[in-house]
Amino acid sequence: MPAVTRSMTAESTGTADGAAASAATRKSVFTAVFFTLLLDLLGFTLILPLFPSILDHFAAMGDDQLFNQFKRTSQRFRISLGIPDLQPAALSGQQQERSWDSVLLGGLLGSLFSVLQFISAPLAGGLSDAIGRLPVLTLSLVGTAAAYTLWALSSASFAVFLASRVLAGLARCSVTVCTAAVSDASDADHRGRGMLWIGLAFSLAFSTGPALGAFLAQSLRSNSAGNFAYPAVLALVLAAAALLLARLKLPETCRRGSGGRGGGAAAVSRAAVLLNPARLFAFDAMPTARQFERGQMRHIALVYFLFLTLFSGLEFTLPFLAHLRLGFSRGQQGVMFLCIGVTSALLQGGLVRRVRAGSELKLASLAIAALCPAGLLLGNATGQSVFYIGVLLFSMCSACPVPALTAMLSQLAPPESQGQALGVLRSLGSLARAVGPLFASLAFWLYGPTLSYSIGGLAAILPLAQLIIWVQPLRKKSE
Repeated sequence: MPAVTRSMTAESTGTADGAAASAATRKSVFTAVFFTLLLDLLGFTLILPLFPSILDHFAAMGDDQLFNQFKRTSQRFRISLGIPDLQPAALSGQQQERSWDSVLLGGLLGSLFSVLQFISAPLAGGLSDAIGRLPVLTLSLVGTAAAYTLWALSSASFAVFLASRVLAGLARCSVTVCTAAVSDASDADHRGRGMLWIGLAFSLAFSTGPALGAFLAQSLRSNSAGNFAYPAVLALVLAAAALLLARLKLPETCRRGSGGRGGGAAAVSRAAVLLNPARLFAFDAMPTARQFERGQMRHIALVYFLFLTLFSGLEFTLPFLAHLRLGFSRGQQGVMFLCIGVTSALLQGGLVRRVRAGSELKLASLAIAALCPAGLLLGNATGQSVFYIGVLLFSMCSACPVPALTAMLSQLAPPESQGQALGVLRSLGSLARAVGPLFASLAFWLYGPTLSYSIGGLAAILPLAQLIIWVQPLRKKSE
């Protein structure tokens, strides 16, 4: 993506003291971005533990044409492959009657969301370089609010629920725009602190949002048909509050036209390079990087993509595993996500931020290695004790590898290409989150949780080997 404005003029604050004005503007931007993202991400995470129950609701309706068409198609596909209709035999009672078709459908929905985000996020970033951050952020939050409105009205129609997920994926651009706003208002000495504020918003949202959504649906559900409108309405309120806060408190940080010559169309065209996976891995979006550093970044990017593909697949199917094998209720799902979120936040606050420069490789290696036992424990757990040991290891995978790999890539990127390098990495992350849930859900649907989770855990050896064999020698050579 094009370089963004790195500083703001003293005139924009109406004071004579440029340094004081810059500090005041920076504080204002950091605070507004933090609370805007926190509200937005809280609404986004409310639905995460509810997917299994929502799909069970549409299956129980029995008369939704679109949902029934999917079930018939998936059954024909399974029969054509000669695969038996696996059932969670370890469960009892009504749980044994449930098919795992909902897992495959959940994976398709998750992948669709991430594909749409992969398309919209870099284009929105390029457009915000040309016309400003606030107009694009406003459009993103308005679209998000409209998606939550559809979700609130979807209890009787799977087609409406599907439309809500499509719109939510297209509108999920707020993180990209807010990150650019923080970069606009920061110099090199303060940019890291601004990114920590963004990371803190993620940690707090993912610690409390899923638990809040689960408990809200569990405790306030008064409709016997299984209406999940309460979390949807809360998500709508949070999106509206985020929009109001952004419009009132977030100053415009990017001067119109600073994205380069040609205006918005040219900025979007330059950002579209991030939609080509082959060019992403080649780092074509940042031609100023030297060949040796570019080679190192390619290896780190491949590790990042492979790890996130595996992690996001296991992460997305985890609620289905807990729901089908262990019979977790929505409240128990909320406790599970709360455990993951709190553990990740503690690790990020207590470990990741204290890692010394040059130790990121070791931290990333240990955390990626933890995915192997985590997948084996989760896939073979028949009781909550073993399951939660796996969850704790999984939380380490959630907290450590991404910031460590991001820091390594940032160290290798030329100073003038920091934003472009991190933009490529974010796009690869969206692509991984599009691929991972699809393949993990397909494996879960075909072979069951034990085999799919065991394979997913053991497959972490691939990015780990890539990291140890290729990245480590390159780092030593570069030193």
